[in-house]
Amino acid sequence: MLNSYINEHKRVEIQQDKLVAAEFIKSGTTVLVQPPLASVPLPAKRHQRCNYCLRKAQLQCCSRCRSAYFCSNECFRNAWLHFHRVLCEPQETDIYKDVDADRWLLERTALTLHSHARLNKQYSHSPTHLPFAIHALQLHHTLNTGTPTSSSVVENVAQFLEPFDCQISSEELVILWNKIQAGSFPILDGDHQFEQVAVGLYPITSLFVTHSCRPNAAVLYKQDTQYIITLEDILPGEKITIAYVDLISTKETRLNELRKKFGQEYVCDCVRCHGELSLIDIALEKGEKLGLSLEDGRKLISEHLKSWSILDMLRDAEIREKDSWSPIQVLEPPQFTHFVSRISAPTVYYASIDDRKQNQNSASLYKAYVKEDRAHILQRLPTAMTALLNVPQVPSFTISAIKAAENLLIELISKGNWVQTSRCALYLFVVYRLIYPPFHPKLAYHTLILARSGWNALVEMELIGVEKKLERIYANGTRTWIELARDAIDTTFGRESNFWRDVIELQWVYEREQKVKGI
Repeated sequence: MLNSYINEHKRVEIQQDKLVAAEFIKSGTTVLVQPPLASVPLPAKRHQRCNYCLRKAQLQCCSRCRSAYFCSNECFRNAWLHFHRVLCEPQETDIYKDVDADRWLLERTALTLHSHARLNKQYSHSPTHLPFAIHALQLHHTLNTGTPTSSSVVENVAQFLEPFDCQISSEELVILWNKIQAGSFPILDGDHQFEQVAVGLYPITSLFVTHSCRPNAAVLYKQDTQYIITLEDILPGEKITIAYVDLISTKETRLNELRKKFGQEYVCDCVRCHGELSLIDIALEKGEKLGLSLEDGRKLISEHLKSWSILDMLRDAEIREKDSWSPIQVLEPPQFTHFVSRISAPTVYYASIDDRKQNQNSASLYKAYVKEDRAHILQRLPTAMTALLNVPQVPSFTISAIKAAENLLIELISKGNWVQTSRCALYLFVVYRLIYPPFHPKLAYHTLILARSGWNALVEMELIGVEKKLERIYANGTRTWIELARDAIDTTFGRESNFWRDVIELQWVYEREQKVKGI
């Protein structure tokens, strides 16, 4: 049954229960499209997103329960048929104001399964993808991933559904909950700030698509529909892989999370866990031994964002051009950023600081860079990680520092402090380049943030007056980052996305200002 669904996607096929390439697939290609079996907006987003399709639009509140919001009569009808008829009861208060998203997803999935069986008997309406998704969910192995929290969730849903004729026992809800853990995904807004807005259940993906900590594909979302896109060229017969866990984590943490989803026997044998890129985790684990808290990481990043001198870093780099960095005892964020950039991505590093080293013969710096990256990734990244391991302490490459920088970046953007924002964005760009493939959505979107913050910092510095050499470095960097963002957004998100319009507008403004200056 599921083969017929997969066969609708011509570039892939199922081999030994895994999704593989049926032909040569170029990077940036959509290989699988899947609406959810069920999805729920995060409680904080309920008033902003249609509670059925997750569309961001002008919504109408259900006049009966006053707790659900829909963008159209069609979405209200679909919701009513599958779950809302049970949930819609007159309430004195908004009962879903503080609802747990996991509980809500279990509740909605159980009702959708029940309503599908009822609608089939009545030969009534049910979305065409739903039978395939339900069949995929049934094929998932039942795993015992129970925790006190999950037991509480199941118990609450069982008590809630008991008055209704749903014919779902507590034992069946436990099995369903465990299967949902394997097939649920955070839904990120692919057009606005790339933030999580919902949780969805996509059992076809979790049944057939393999995990990797260095994936060759990733998931994107348009409203509630999941798209799997390739991050690199994939050969016929090669497995399609995505990341099911946060990659900014140690090997032990990732494995624990994977076993919660796929069972205690799960083992990851990817290139990062057991291959040429395993030095990334060795370096992260070494950093974790420093015992930095999130507050320590925040203090570290904050202090250096204020004092970071790009000119000093460049002078220091020139002095050490032929020397080893190993005599350094502690590698702080500014040194880390420049040091790792020069080793892992020299093309980008020199193009961003010196227009004489900009590759004028290349139609696209980023495409040339990615091509080089594909050819030498197993050489450059391990080389950079080996160099980091030679430094006694690298607090810059710790989970606490990275997470703190991500939080600080959001705060700095909201405050409009663009010089510090650009420094923070550059530090994270270098970190992401170590952890994610070049076209990964998180890295592609962050490159746009880097380009935008670089341009705003350049404008800010021109207003307050800075040294011409520093201004020129920021101008070169902004030009390079815009080109990086343009090609990354084009490949990953496509030219119909809001991100593409953002980067084209940014490039137009930058080039116009450079022409006015006669540069």
